[in-house]
Amino acid sequence: MDALGIVEDEVALEGLDGITIPSLWIRLEDRHPAFPLKLDTHTKEFIWRSLTSNGDLKFYELPQERGDVVLFDRFLEVDPETGIQQAERLSASTNDVYPVSVITEDKNGIQGSCVFYKERKDVTRNVRNSTLKSLVTLEEAFKRFGRKLVVVASQATRFRALVGPEGDPELKLSDHSYCILERLGRARWQGELQRDLHTFSFKTDAGKLHYMRKSLVRHGLITMQSHVIRTPSGQQQHSILLLLNRFHVNRRSKYDILMENMSNILQKTPGQVAPMLTLKELLKVNEKTLKRIYQYMQSANLVQLVRCALEDVNPTAEPCTTKKGTKVLVRCLKLVKPYKKKVIMVEDDEDDDEEDEIGVRRKSLPSEGRIMERDILLQAYDIIVACGTRGISQTALAMRMSIGKLESRMICRKLERDGIIKVKVLDSPDNKCAKSSSRMHQRHETYRLLKRKNMIVEAVHSLKIIEGLYPLQKMINEEERQDGVSTKCCKKSILRLIRSLSREGMVKLYTTTVIQDGITKKVEMVVHPSIQPNDDAVKRAIDQIRFRISSSYPVAHIFYCFTPHFLSVFFTVKGLSRTLGFQPKMHRLRVIHNFLWYLIYGHPLKRSSPEKQTQSSKNPASSTADQQTWYDLVFSGICCLCLIVFVDEETWKRFIPPIPIHKDFGDGWALVSDLLLCLPLSLFIQVIQVNFKVNGLEAFLSDPVKQHYLVRALPSKIKRQLLYKRKYIFTFHENLQKLAYMGLLQFGPIEKFQDKDQVFVYLRQNTTIVDTTSSEPHYWMVSQSPDKPFEKRQYVLASSEDVENYWFDLLCVCLNTPLGTCIYTGITGSFCRQLIGVYLYMYTHRGSREVCDDGSIPGDGRGAGGLHSEFFAHLKRNWLWTNSLLAVKKVDTMHTQKIEFCQLLCIEICKKLLCLIHVAIEPASRNQQVVGGKRQKRKRGKKDVVKIPRKKRKEPKKRTPAHDEADHRALTRMTRQRVYWSLQEDSLMMLCSVASHLLNSKLKRPFIPHCVVRDLLQAEFEKSMDKTSVAVGRRTRYILKNPQTLLNYRICLAEVYQDKSLMKLLEQKKPDCAEAFSEYTKLLRQKFSSAMTPSDIIIPDTKQELFSRFKVCTICSGREMTFKDILNSTEDIHVIVLNNLIQSTLGMSNSQMKSSRSFQTFHMYSRYCQEVLCQVFIQCRKRGLVNRRRVCKIYGPKKNRALPILPMSYQLSQSYYRCFAWRFPFALCTDVFRFLREQTEEPAGVCPAMNPAPAASEELSDMLRYQLDSPGGACAAALSLMTLGLLSVHVSIPKQVVVVDSNLVDNEVVKSGNGTDDDDDTEDCEGRKRLEVKAHQASHTNYLMMRGYCCPGIVKLRNLNTSDSIVVESCIMKFQLRSTPAHQVFNMDGRYSPPLDLSKCGPSLLPPILTHSVRPPTSSPSLSHVEECNARLIHQRDYSPQDIEACAELRRSLDEAGENGLSVQDLYEAHTHLAELHSGRTRSLQQYMQVKILPQNIPWSFLGNSSLIIVAIADLIVHAFLSQCLISTSLHLFLCLSSTFHPHRHTVSFISRPWRMVDGQLNRPVCKGMLEGVLYHIMSRPGLTQQTLVEHYKNVLQPVVVLDLVQALIDMGCVKKRTLVPCPKPSLFSRPVDQAGVRTATPDRVFYEPTVSCCLRLAQVLPNEPHWNQFIQ
Repeated sequence: MDALGIVEDEVALEGLDGITIPSLWIRLEDRHPAFPLKLDTHTKEFIWRSLTSNGDLKFYELPQERGDVVLFDRFLEVDPETGIQQAERLSASTNDVYPVSVITEDKNGIQGSCVFYKERKDVTRNVRNSTLKSLVTLEEAFKRFGRKLVVVASQATRFRALVGPEGDPELKLSDHSYCILERLGRARWQGELQRDLHTFSFKTDAGKLHYMRKSLVRHGLITMQSHVIRTPSGQQQHSILLLLNRFHVNRRSKYDILMENMSNILQKTPGQVAPMLTLKELLKVNEKTLKRIYQYMQSANLVQLVRCALEDVNPTAEPCTTKKGTKVLVRCLKLVKPYKKKVIMVEDDEDDDEEDEIGVRRKSLPSEGRIMERDILLQAYDIIVACGTRGISQTALAMRMSIGKLESRMICRKLERDGIIKVKVLDSPDNKCAKSSSRMHQRHETYRLLKRKNMIVEAVHSLKIIEGLYPLQKMINEEERQDGVSTKCCKKSILRLIRSLSREGMVKLYTTTVIQDGITKKVEMVVHPSIQPNDDAVKRAIDQIRFRISSSYPVAHIFYCFTPHFLSVFFTVKGLSRTLGFQPKMHRLRVIHNFLWYLIYGHPLKRSSPEKQTQSSKNPASSTADQQTWYDLVFSGICCLCLIVFVDEETWKRFIPPIPIHKDFGDGWALVSDLLLCLPLSLFIQVIQVNFKVNGLEAFLSDPVKQHYLVRALPSKIKRQLLYKRKYIFTFHENLQKLAYMGLLQFGPIEKFQDKDQVFVYLRQNTTIVDTTSSEPHYWMVSQSPDKPFEKRQYVLASSEDVENYWFDLLCVCLNTPLGTCIYTGITGSFCRQLIGVYLYMYTHRGSREVCDDGSIPGDGRGAGGLHSEFFAHLKRNWLWTNSLLAVKKVDTMHTQKIEFCQLLCIEICKKLLCLIHVAIEPASRNQQVVGGKRQKRKRGKKDVVKIPRKKRKEPKKRTPAHDEADHRALTRMTRQRVYWSLQEDSLMMLCSVASHLLNSKLKRPFIPHCVVRDLLQAEFEKSMDKTSVAVGRRTRYILKNPQTLLNYRICLAEVYQDKSLMKLLEQKKPDCAEAFSEYTKLLRQKFSSAMTPSDIIIPDTKQELFSRFKVCTICSGREMTFKDILNSTEDIHVIVLNNLIQSTLGMSNSQMKSSRSFQTFHMYSRYCQEVLCQVFIQCRKRGLVNRRRVCKIYGPKKNRALPILPMSYQLSQSYYRCFAWRFPFALCTDVFRFLREQTEEPAGVCPAMNPAPAASEELSDMLRYQLDSPGGACAAALSLMTLGLLSVHVSIPKQVVVVDSNLVDNEVVKSGNGTDDDDDTEDCEGRKRLEVKAHQASHTNYLMMRGYCCPGIVKLRNLNTSDSIVVESCIMKFQLRSTPAHQVFNMDGRYSPPLDLSKCGPSLLPPILTHSVRPPTSSPSLSHVEECNARLIHQRDYSPQDIEACAELRRSLDEAGENGLSVQDLYEAHTHLAELHSGRTRSLQQYMQVKILPQNIPWSFLGNSSLIIVAIADLIVHAFLSQCLISTSLHLFLCLSSTFHPHRHTVSFISRPWRMVDGQLNRPVCKGMLEGVLYHIMSRPGLTQQTLVEHYKNVLQPVVVLDLVQALIDMGCVKKRTLVPCPKPSLFSRPVDQAGVRTATPDRVFYEPTVSCCLRLAQVLPNEPHWNQFIQ
């Protein structure tokens, strides 16, 4: 076919839809075989002219543009070995550019599919004339029509391209069949899958498409191949690949070809048997490939693996016998049937005659000739006898005798009635069938029946009660399978055996009907003859069946109950289980252990309870009777209805009933099913993972009482979802196994095929903990030193407190064991793990009735705490969740809507499934797959593991220095890396920012590109030609960070918005953004260029004149901050305390976090609710105050920080530290202290008199010289001392003030002056050669060098800018401290601060507000304490009785406020009558507030609303336990803390602050860092108001903490506090100012100023402490 013919063929194959010009080029480039011409511009024009000159083609204009065709090669995803397509997406494209729209019964005979068949417009006349000459070129046509222009071939051309040259052009096809053929033509070599055609393209059912396809197959127009697709989930989907005959390619996999070759080889060998090695050599494959080949052929029943003698298969091979004389056997393959290619059968619709059922479903068996002279019954009997003990089925008998099915059945019945044969029903691999056998072969069957009966009797005597017949059927089949019996025992046979045993009195068969939650179930129980129907065991079994029905649903019931709350089971919500309360591994075991101990030993109605054992021993009869009464109530179902309260407390023990004591088991044993029936919801949620949403569950969990309901007592809808598929039983059993691994539990005897909830367990009361804290570091195994073996501690769990102490001590030991370190050792644990695994399996799964309670721990004992090494008890994640607690909860309404939509969608799908479930036909091959009944192990095909490739990290985008040509030109003009910016350029860029905001104020980013701003700058200023758009954007962002520039920016915006005429003019120019921006900038420049100069401003003389002439407005950021802490409960106060506690613990370094402090920290955190702690910590994360501690870093977490506490795996972030960082260097105070020490440590360094600075040279030698490289602290200290007059200064000005760095000057003057002297005395240089400077060399630099003012290398030495070589030389300064000040000009701090003493230093100078402790407050002060407080006020303060009454009134107000406290303002307003001094009172209200009016110290808290609040509760006070004796190991300390008697403990109470550690001691680095940060803040902004100061630290520190720091600075004399007091307008009747009502100063009227000596004073307090931010030291 030539090139133009190929073009016409491609247009025809595209169908009635036609092809666009771009799609035509795509098709030609992908043509197979390749298109012979190169598709350049000239070739495309040539092809276009050929298209226009072809009369069989027409041109149409579509109503809308069509997308380009997207090519997809499905065979690129096909595995060449298996021939299976590895599909990563749907094979049918979701955005098909050719949607199916069948044209039916067209009057012009047009067939095909076209969406716009009626809407498209014929534009052939616009493309060519009547003589087939082109009217437009390709470029003109595409410019005019674009992708709307399509080329369509005629009907005959299209049909001829589809049927091929061998097809009949006169063939008539239906419209739908033609569309299928057209679809296959458009697919070319790729073809179409029949599944995709009926699912995506034609959207019809498979049956209808089958009939559409049938005519195409019958006429030989298409071919069919089987095609297999493996989905990403691993499932295989089989479909048929349809292709046109002209595009057909026979594709076979590698193994398909090898299987055919192997079959051919075996057919040629003698006996069709060949050794494996021979086949491997002939096929030339490796061992792995050969194995897969014969496995495929074995599964297809083509070959059989046999062992043959070597001499039989290869007589020439030697040796053929072994040393023992036996024959050498080799593995061989025997051909069972030859390999045949897979052929897709095509049904013949003309064949209406159906074959006989036997002929279709069964393989034809050879029939035997019938002897007409003999009786037909006798002939049938002979055939049955010849079949032996296995017998023959009725169908096979009919085939062999060539009789009908009904006739064979009549013959079998006649022989059975005569007693000649025995008919039995057997489970065959295909189905259940009746087999007949002769009576002479029944002796072997009698022995089997006796054996089966014995097994049934033994099982019943062991278990007493067996529910259902299936456990017995499974047991018998398993035993017979091991004996080599191939037949299976059916359910009817089991029932016949049980009825026979029941008649003999060996067993009993009880049948009843259980109705639970609307489900009716027939229950059969095989019981021991001693069991009566009214026994407790039968009642418990029925109750467990009811409980089991609640967690299992028949399929019909599931479809019947498909409602949205049911569908929520199928939607997994990530992290939901942990949100509900699901605990980590070790805490789950602790919860279950406590639950078991309470039920088995600690229940109040338990006669063996340790607490009740003495009482029950006095009256055992009554105790037993009461217990039996409770058992009857519990297990008869009454308890579930009325929810009897057994323990009057709101804990999980509230509704738990006692468990029965079984006759065959003594005290300490319990049945697992009894335990599950007593499980409350609050514990169920902690130990069972519920990761799906259960409607109504949160209402129960949030209720303080309902959360402790038993699971069996919950509403049926909730209970069904919680017990879904009975997974909770397996989870509970796994936890019991783990407790057995720990030596806390022992399993009873376990029978074969026994359910997990029918097992007895014994709870031990003796256990052991091995102190492994002194082990050597290792990854997972502990190792003890021979000199110091591990200490073993025995525990007797006689009470619930003993159980809690055991788990607490185990936690301490496990988490303090140094495991988890990647240290290589020579120990290989694979063999050891294998032995230990076998041991643990035998220990837990075999079980024993003999109790072994010696405190031993199973396993290798190489793990933490003496547990098994693979128990991994040392891992922190096994004790505490970290990931789920750190996940920030977000209310995602879209996610909820998606779930509801999916639920509704599933309802519709299930409705369709209900319609389809009746017509589904089970494939015949399934009988082969499921042979053997339920719960049988079946071979499954190996699934290919799909390795998900790791996502590559996105590399950061490289910043391009230029965006366009103008930027490139600007780059060429740059002379350095950064350009210089002038004030005019900054002003214009600020105005551009204003214009951009006016255009669009909603966007945070700039609305106008920086390229436009760059063009404005370059058009206005010549010096802006080296500015790129990147530099403009960077500079714009930088200048707006300057507070002053930002203020000017806001002022400009405010003035523009106030100018109505300008705003109206701007609104008119807003439509076009590009032009509007330039106009905006132009108008703004005109407006602000006429601003008044400073000389034009006339400042008003009075405030009234100011307000009369001007409108005064406040420039603000537009954001109003509201701070108000709402205290509604004690948890709100805990949140406040935890904020300080988290900062306190995270502020400690690794050296500060000693073992004792780590345990104290753990004890402190464990006192608070974990949910509250999690919420507080999440808020800290949201504010960016903390981040993860990286182990790989040098400051990663240490061993003593690895506690099960959420915050301890984090650290304070750099954002936290930046809140305390200002423009002053962080080492300012440290440098100040060093400068002071240098001044005081010099001999005679202090000038005693107030004389001027000494001038003599001997006195100058005693002064200390100030170095140029001195730090900033030295400068600050010198300035402060000079201001205070405490520093004597001597300044020496050098002769050469201006010098030249000769190293930077390279000219002739320097060369000529190398030999001259530097002395500038002209008289002494007369005899030497003088430096001559010619006229053209005259310059300032040369003049200085000629005078000798040179200093080589001074620029580099002083790190100056290298742009100039002339430097101003520094003066020489010398300092000396004075004992008395030289002047009192600036020494006004004495009124606000203590006197300055530079000789003192150390933490003793800290004010007590930072380090004081308080007495632990009581819940309510007793009368004696109140009287003691009043007596102290009377004797020490001279209080009058009226003063005592006023204090009592204030005390009553605080008591009424409770734990929420009162604000000071509210307290003043409530007691305004106490403000004045009368009625015998000697003090005012404010004076009463300054003393202790309560028996205990009252913590003053400053909350978020910037008001003082008095709180008189203990929650704000942190208690820390200190031990007076030093304890070496951390375990001893923990045991001391957890014991009941503490002889060496005293309590220290203090208010939680970030600079106080958990033991009450001062964290000096943190205290120093916070004090410096607050002081530097005030120094940066003198006159800072209290409100502004508190708002700055609102996300870091609480207001009360900030005020404590400020007060400490005030007490030290570093800060002055001033208050703006409004002066009321005087009137005739106004009171004097000093007698006005008492008012508290609002935070906006209190401001702070630093003192001159602030740095000197703060430097003395903590001089030698390192910086608290360890990353910047």
